[in-house]
Amino acid sequence: MYKHIIVASLVCFTTGIAWGFWSHTKQQRAISKNPPLRVLCAENWLPDAVLREFSAQHQIPIQQFTYANPSEFLRQMANADGKIDVICTSSLLLKSLVTSQWLKKHDYASLENSKFISVDFLHLPYDPDSHYSVPVYWNLYGFFGKGEGQAASWKQTMQSKKVSLWGDHLNVLNMLSRNGVRIEERLQDSESKSLDTDLRKFMQSVAQIYEPTPNAIAAEAITSKVDWIQIPLSHVARLVGETSPYRFWLPTDGGTVEVGLYAIGSKSEHPNVALKLINHLISSDQALDLHQRLGGSVVHSSLHHLDSIAPLQKAEALRRFPLTRYAFPDLSVDAIPRFQKFFSETKNLQRNE
Repeated sequence: MYKHIIVASLVCFTTGIAWGFWSHTKQQRAISKNPPLRVLCAENWLPDAVLREFSAQHQIPIQQFTYANPSEFLRQMANADGKIDVICTSSLLLKSLVTSQWLKKHDYASLENSKFISVDFLHLPYDPDSHYSVPVYWNLYGFFGKGEGQAASWKQTMQSKKVSLWGDHLNVLNMLSRNGVRIEERLQDSESKSLDTDLRKFMQSVAQIYEPTPNAIAAEAITSKVDWIQIPLSHVARLVGETSPYRFWLPTDGGTVEVGLYAIGSKSEHPNVALKLINHLISSDQALDLHQRLGGSVVHSSLHHLDSIAPLQKAEALRRFPLTRYAFPDLSVDAIPRFQKFFSETKNLQRNE
């Protein structure tokens, strides 16, 4: 009798293995028959494990493209002929991407997990009706340090020559526009020589241009030779407080607010699946994971109770500054490739001088 039981158990075990192998093979075949869900995000934005789990759950292959700077982002979009399903981008570029007809219109406010996003990030100027994007993190660019003379304009502060600059490409492009260089307009004409000269003058007017990093900032190191560094609040949020010698302030003509966004490409082949992925990515758990990896401030009011997030990194932190001090600039995607070329060449020249 025991032999029969053992034989029966072995048969069931073997059958289970065979069924599992067949089921897995069938699933892999089903996945391979579908065109991939294409995702384009900045490096380190989306973990491979999250995409693999989503791929298996929805039986669709996922092809992820990454970029390290805005020019690579645009090149990836062009190489894919715009056939990107899920796009990670910046609010600074959103209107230009919409004008270029690279984004698909959707009712993102209807996504189930959008209820976790703070009202502070709804109806903002770059996308007032949430038709083209959903927010995932934010940066507020202002000045940080121990210096004197707060609340001057951007241009007055930058002319002091006691300022360092956070070297994100979009931030530098925006700073040039704020300082009257007419950068986007001139990038479209043939003023190469004069523009190169003005770029070099601008970059020589700041003490240092820091390479962006998600790592912790050493306050003494970045402010030892200057009064102020122009930097996102999220990177210095833990260094500012009532008992701290450091301050963070916004110029009289406004601090730039940049919001990290998810969007769907205009030629998406899987818009419904793309919406499901975006809905998953704006869950509270995924938003917290993104914050821990990239260091950006969160847009989720559902994370307000966490002590692991600094008070000035939470969604409600925007309410601590006057609304009149916020600026939501729009940058042209057409200007970016040529600007990045000038910017890189000028930085190289500075290193060699």
